[in-house]
Amino acid sequence: MRRPLRTRLPGKSYGLSPANDNGFGRQERQNERMDMRAVTTLLASCLVSACIGGKGGAGTGAPPVPTLNTVAISVNAGPAAALGAINHAYVTVRVCVPGSTTQCADIDHVLLDTGSWGLRLVGSTLTADAITLSPETDGQGNTIEECAGFGSGQTWGPVATADIALAGEMAAKVPVQILDDTGAGAPPPLNCGTGVIVNRVTDWAANGVLGVGVFGPDCGMTCTGAATPLAMYFGCTTAGICTAENVALQAQVTNPVTLFASDNNGVIINLPALQNANGDTLVQGELIFGLGTQSDNSLPVTGLTLLGADANGNFASFYNLATVAVPARIDSGTDSYLFDDPTIAICTSAAWVGYYCPVIAPQSLTAMNVSAQSTAAIVPATSSTVIFSVSDPDSFVAGAAAFAGLAGGVGAPTFTWGLPFFYGRPVYIGFAGRSSGAFTGPFYGY
Repeated sequence: MRRPLRTRLPGKSYGLSPANDNGFGRQERQNERMDMRAVTTLLASCLVSACIGGKGGAGTGAPPVPTLNTVAISVNAGPAAALGAINHAYVTVRVCVPGSTTQCADIDHVLLDTGSWGLRLVGSTLTADAITLSPETDGQGNTIEECAGFGSGQTWGPVATADIALAGEMAAKVPVQILDDTGAGAPPPLNCGTGVIVNRVTDWAANGVLGVGVFGPDCGMTCTGAATPLAMYFGCTTAGICTAENVALQAQVTNPVTLFASDNNGVIINLPALQNANGDTLVQGELIFGLGTQSDNSLPVTGLTLLGADANGNFASFYNLATVAVPARIDSGTDSYLFDDPTIAICTSAAWVGYYCPVIAPQSLTAMNVSAQSTAAIVPATSSTVIFSVSDPDSFVAGAAAFAGLAGGVGAPTFTWGLPFFYGRPVYIGFAGRSSGAFTGPFYGY
């Protein structure tokens, strides 16, 4: 993403919870794509309790009606408050006050992120739509707030519950983080990461972040019973004094897809290949919920690479014939390929600080992806060599929003396959502990 929309180097983040945050910048089924306006009209007319699961038949013996499990993805220039976004895949999320069918809002331009887990919404965006979500409290009555680490800084704000709708899928009372962009709540404590807070629409070029990565709760067991609680979840008094504390799994910010009644074992991100080498102004695709649960989300019988992920959500990548692998992740929330290669020239133009500008472009590169050795997934031991190209972003068309060859990351200790990796191939995300046919997550597939 171009400056000044971000205060970070290329990309977004790498990881989320302390267990996996390493501190560096983290569908061509066009005929079946649904109109989000029709979806939200349908959802507004039904009770949350009746919509969950979305299945049922009309009359005795009638076959069940499949849940509508597809939402549109749009790669575009971003929300009005942060125009100029590059390689940002957006979805629209319906958010309701728990139990209400009238206190709801459709939040557009929510960044789709396979590199984190959980929904985070900019507070002022909710306020503009007259949505007030009540924060969770701990056993002492203190507000539970979260400091979630991203490569560009930390998000800070209270954890609240909301009913979430995506297409025909529903999840009730989902813990979400409200990004306190106005400073209305308790100030972040001194031990909240680096002290750089990224809560604004302009920090993300988005109204929120939908983390649909390989896990459910965003910290997991690490944050439930540590003798010294991690500086991630805090109990904050009315006086604004915040103390790190453990939080139960069900109270942690959670990937909402894992809480659907069905189609809850993974997602498919399907984006078409770009039409122009120097950038497209608009790319439209789809996010499909479930793996092997409906006729539209089957895993391919042949030609599929599955990469088991470890407890941090990583597999391994050997870049450019390297003999030592680095942790890697497929991350739709990062705008570029991120990897360390000091032999590639760095851009000198102010618009592309930190990105690669190869002398001869596009420059063809390779990397071999391998399942994590200590994988928690149950998948075959597979590997795959990927050929990709790095372009000179100074050649990109002004005003375009999607670029296939954008890369950066000098000094990165990891390899991030950002949004350029998604163009022209379906990507499969298998959730931890959930089975997809013969395979059990966490895994990545393409």
